[in-house]
Amino acid sequence: MKNKRFEGRSESFFQKHSDTVTDKELAELIKEERKFWDSACTTETARAESDIKKNKLVYFHYFGMVDHYRSNVEMNELLKKYNIEVDSALTYCTVPGNLQNCYGHVMSKEIDRKFGSKFIDSLRHIAEIEYVNKNLDMVYDFEECDTISRYPGSKSYTDFFKNYEKDFWKNVQYPEGFQYRKDKDLYSSISANFILHKDGSVSDINVSLRFQNKNNYKYSSYFINKTKNFIKKQNGFLLPLWK
Repeated sequence: MKNKRFEGRSESFFQKHSDTVTDKELAELIKEERKFWDSACTTETARAESDIKKNKLVYFHYFGMVDHYRSNVEMNELLKKYNIEVDSALTYCTVPGNLQNCYGHVMSKEIDRKFGSKFIDSLRHIAEIEYVNKNLDMVYDFEECDTISRYPGSKSYTDFFKNYEKDFWKNVQYPEGFQYRKDKDLYSSISANFILHKDGSVSDINVSLRFQNKNNYKYSSYFINKTKNFIKKQNGFLLPLWK
């Protein structure tokens, strides 16, 4: 910007010259990028095939827009028992999946061929168990726990969402004077999170409210208390509600 050639130029000038790319120029850029990734993939594939012939196998932990695991250290130890090395790689949302991490893809296919298609999943399951056993007193996020319902009588998340809502409204009534919504596109909501302990007890209950009509915020304490009582009690008795 200190160049005298650009003194006195408006911001629109810089925007136009930095952002404007013709369709032809864009097509050329995409073509060149494709050439690069094609070449890189060919090279990586050849290297992987060469390493496989030398009895070298490598498992990759991927980072980016993919699932991330907490048990990578445990997974690495399990893989060592099968003489499988470990590496990591990034995944890119702007690059075709079949052209990135080609070395890793070839290695993955060879591991499946040699040990079976369920081999990696079975090791990951063991690694997850080992991680949890090492961290028995850690507080896990809900999404990190087993994929079963924590609500008594509900065998799935689908049942859970139906059952807890039905049970909640058994003992909760809207206060007199509560103003109901008129616009279907707007809504009010109650959400809560809490720590569930091993014995079924709960603590650290935090309730959040969102009312479409601001006049309803005067009933906040009523809904907060009802929500906390529902989490702590079942049918009026102090019993563990959650598993």
